[in-house]
Amino acid sequence: MSKATAFYQYGLDAAQKGNTDYAIQMFRDACRLSPENLEYRKALRAVQRRKFGNEPGKVGRLVGARLQPLRMKIRGARGKEQWQAVLEACEEAFEHSPWDANTARAAADAAYALGYKDVAQWLIESVMTATNDPDYFRHAAEMFEKCENYHKAISCWEKVKKLVDNDEFASHAINSLAAKATIARSGMGAAIQKHQSPKMEELADDLEELKQTAISPEERLTREIAEHPERVGSYLELAEMYKLRGQLEEAERLLARGLKAAPNDESLKQAYAEVQINRLRHAVEKWHRKLREKPHDETAKAKVAQLEEMLSDYEIKEFRRRLDMRPDDMNLQYQVGLRLAARGRHDEAIAAFQQSRNSPSLKVQSLHQAGLSFEANGVLKLAERSYQEALRNIEDGDTALLNALHYRLGRVAEAMGNLSVAEEHYNEVAANDYGYLDVAQRLKGLV
Repeated sequence: MSKATAFYQYGLDAAQKGNTDYAIQMFRDACRLSPENLEYRKALRAVQRRKFGNEPGKVGRLVGARLQPLRMKIRGARGKEQWQAVLEACEEAFEHSPWDANTARAAADAAYALGYKDVAQWLIESVMTATNDPDYFRHAAEMFEKCENYHKAISCWEKVKKLVDNDEFASHAINSLAAKATIARSGMGAAIQKHQSPKMEELADDLEELKQTAISPEERLTREIAEHPERVGSYLELAEMYKLRGQLEEAERLLARGLKAAPNDESLKQAYAEVQINRLRHAVEKWHRKLREKPHDETAKAKVAQLEEMLSDYEIKEFRRRLDMRPDDMNLQYQVGLRLAARGRHDEAIAAFQQSRNSPSLKVQSLHQAGLSFEANGVLKLAERSYQEALRNIEDGDTALLNALHYRLGRVAEAMGNLSVAEEHYNEVAANDYGYLDVAQRLKGLV
């Protein structure tokens, strides 16, 4: 067994036991020794993101300060064309912000320069759902084109067209890539390289015909599905194109067809569920916008409540389905708990949080959430116990969570009549942020 493989196995074991920091270190060591191995890099990113609950929004606002010296390090190594050093510095940056688009671009460029085309393409794709920067998708399209992955390059230009009105270059690029894709599939590209320039005239008519008959990736995949309905990959690929364009209804209908053809395929089930969740989220946001415009609109209020309930119930059902398949996945336990708590099902939420707290990376958050559910149920002693345990395990520098825990402990102490204890906790919050919620008013009320 190679050292890289050994590190990878150590990382897997650590990840399964919830030892996230050690898993990250082992996966980084594996990537350093075998930088072309995509499996190692995917495992590393998965664990890095698990630290943030797999939610980009949980990356702290102050992360830019941490990334600044790393970005300088990346630029310095890039200027010297030290591509391996660029990759390693990017992975260090991903540990602080695993969805950072600028880091992904730098890492992909380094991987491509080193000849790791599969790694470069994956790095580009890995952050696409977390950015709407048209420049990022332009860069992505160029990378896919260099790797001769024409249909994904076209999808990126389609995204640019959606983000930027009247982008004429995007339309031109799509037409050009469609022709290249057809030429590549026909084998004409190899023929062009093989023949010397005197032979080009003989190929000109054929090339022109190919360009005229070029079909888009969407048409190609639609044809593949019609001819081979059992091929799951075609459904997933075309659905991803629809998602990039924001065509969620089309994606939902397509994946529903795929599930009829392959009803037991887990990847189709998960993709279908994600589309349904995104559709519900978009609908919720649409009605929230209407409610912001007309705060007293009773119809909008009712619709928001109805859609939020539907979304919550669907997510609980879906995450529980995944949890049945992966009962040791503590992040899924935590996600189920969050959604149960949001629906007011606190007894079930507490049970989920008591499981997810066994993960070192989720322990503090799980204890905090369990405390909130105990408090909502009126079980104040257990709420206090959960908050205190979370406080003992909190990482240095996490001021936001520190304030939240002291505030909740103050509220619990106040509710139990322990006013001096409540005052101590409120003072801890006020010392960090006097404007935090209503802590100033509560302190005055205790006098």
